[in-house]
Amino acid sequence: MPAAAGCPKGMDACRKAMGEMSSDEEVAKQFRCRNPLKLLGRLLAQLLQAMVLTLERAIEWLGHEPERKWENVKLLEAIQIRTPSPIVLAQRAKVLVEKGDEEGALRLYVKCLELEPENTMYLDSAAEILAELGDDVGAKDLVVKSIEIAPNQGHGKYLLLGHLERGDTAITSFEKCLDVLNIELAQLNVPGTLLDKEVASEKTKIKKIMSEVMAAIAKVYLTDCFMEKDAQKICQELLDQSLLYDPDNPESTQALADLRMSQNRKGEALVMVRRTMDICANLDGGLSPSYDFRCVTARLLMELSQYEHAEGVLEDLVMEDEEDTEVWYLLGLCYLLLHKPNKCRTALSQAKYLLERTRTSNTHLMEQINCFLER
Repeated sequence: MPAAAGCPKGMDACRKAMGEMSSDEEVAKQFRCRNPLKLLGRLLAQLLQAMVLTLERAIEWLGHEPERKWENVKLLEAIQIRTPSPIVLAQRAKVLVEKGDEEGALRLYVKCLELEPENTMYLDSAAEILAELGDDVGAKDLVVKSIEIAPNQGHGKYLLLGHLERGDTAITSFEKCLDVLNIELAQLNVPGTLLDKEVASEKTKIKKIMSEVMAAIAKVYLTDCFMEKDAQKICQELLDQSLLYDPDNPESTQALADLRMSQNRKGEALVMVRRTMDICANLDGGLSPSYDFRCVTARLLMELSQYEHAEGVLEDLVMEDEEDTEVWYLLGLCYLLLHKPNKCRTALSQAKYLLERTRTSNTHLMEQINCFLER
């Protein structure tokens, strides 16, 4: 073996010891010994002494190669796992978001914030994921912190905050979002920063986002602030401007349909609902509207007596969320108006079961469900 070849002194000592044990004089003494146990003890002691000497020589030989030890240390350092940079972690997080793994992406953004706690890009990205996961409080906390750090950078945080707030507070956030977008739009007019084609493309993107924000403000006026003075007029102006920036914005066409319904202009409302459905059917990249967006579309279709179209939308919704009481109720009502009694009873019974299980205080909805089931 290599160890033996590298420590000849130890082996010589061992052979010498064994040789001494086999000398004629020692053999004669052993035969003269009358106690065999003493003889065996002496032999074992000599053998043990030889082994200890061999080990000592081997240890001494190993100690004479510090260069090899240092090479091992450097090797261990080279293969040691190091914490990736925040930029690398953020890139991995974006990939996970694209794959639909929001929780995994959130864990990576948390690591980014541990390394750079005041990086607003990581704060905004983590806030968006928290909002998507239903943690509105956590999302709002991160957005507020991001605003405190950089109030005039990043329109996305104001857009998210507007969706998390209600009433006038939501409108204020959306309007601040428009202010930041206008700053970004003005910066594109600085000569020499981008090519003409790039400038045109960026302007189009910003205007589409502005269209989205204006539609969001209009929806607040249609709901929380509907009773305010000139609410309908403001809403109309916002939607006109929104459609000017992006004629194919389904949020704007749907909000305009809702506005026409509130004005009892059902013919125009129906035109806008159909326009909304056409736009959604041809969205780029196979995208589909959000769950809440389709709920509003289904409600408008029901109010406009478009029951067959509403049926398809509502059936898709209950497949996505079997715990939505109001959608089950609307589906049951839709079946009733389409003269499908068995399906109607099934849907209304499910809505009643969900109401009873959650023990909500919506007694009016329960009374309506019971009334239909008793027919």
